[in-house]
Amino acid sequence: MTRFAKIMAVMSVLAVISFFFFLGSVASMFSHMSQGAIGLKESRAHITELKLEGAIMGSDRYMESIHRISEDKSCKGVLLRIDSPGGAVGASQEIFSGLRALKAKGLPIVVSQGNLAASGGYYISLAGDRIFANPGTLTGSIGVILQFPEAGKLLEKLGVKMNTVKSGALKDVGNFSRPPSPDEIRYLQSVIDNTYGQFIDDILSSRKIEKSELLKIADGRVMTGKQARDYGLVDTLGGYREAESYLVGLAKLEGEPIVVKEPPSKSRLETLFDSKTETPLGSLAQAAQEWLPSVRQGTFFMWK
Repeated sequence: MTRFAKIMAVMSVLAVISFFFFLGSVASMFSHMSQGAIGLKESRAHITELKLEGAIMGSDRYMESIHRISEDKSCKGVLLRIDSPGGAVGASQEIFSGLRALKAKGLPIVVSQGNLAASGGYYISLAGDRIFANPGTLTGSIGVILQFPEAGKLLEKLGVKMNTVKSGALKDVGNFSRPPSPDEIRYLQSVIDNTYGQFIDDILSSRKIEKSELLKIADGRVMTGKQARDYGLVDTLGGYREAESYLVGLAKLEGEPIVVKEPPSKSRLETLFDSKTETPLGSLAQAAQEWLPSVRQGTFFMWK
């Protein structure tokens, strides 16, 4: 391979990585443009449906929703609808804590798990007073994951060498240009174990389950809603309507409930980049969403 060809190969790899980061950034930017879609406040007594969908790579949009719910004196309860494989640890924990704060103020929260509520999606479910899951809902996946690529041999073939100057032995842990040392693996494992322990503690503080029984199933496995109910990880088998009816009872509302949607409706630009829409940009956004967790920095409560 000529020197020019090697340079072009490296530039092509960097261009692909940059493109996916750009696409992810654009999708994230448009996710914050929905503020203009907020309509007039509902003054009548109502419940609020907080819908959490897709990979959880950030918490800002959901925390803004939680703040609005907290300030809404007419909101009598929250129906948390989850359809997510999980995501970043910090974001999942922040949403969980925000919802717990709502519950501490006396606002009932009922969780409806849709098709998927795994890992970070299950973590956030723990904030509910009651968790509903369909019999075939995929949930659980209690665990933490950290991944980083190793491309030293590829760089060597391309004639590329990475030089590192660092202040301490662990400053460049995860450097993709070389294999990790045994000490680095032990260190990273300690970080994962600590984060995993936080997950376990929050489950034990939220669910009536013995630690010894929990640890038997908290190995990252995904399970059906029926299995999760048998293990004590969810409360009731049922769908959205059953969860809504239960929340209406907790909120002591009569008749057909008024439901306010959170987060607000998406703008046209955001819809264009939505990974769930049948558009070319939507398809690219979906590819970026699925690929980015493998290259982003951080630990994840995510079912892969």
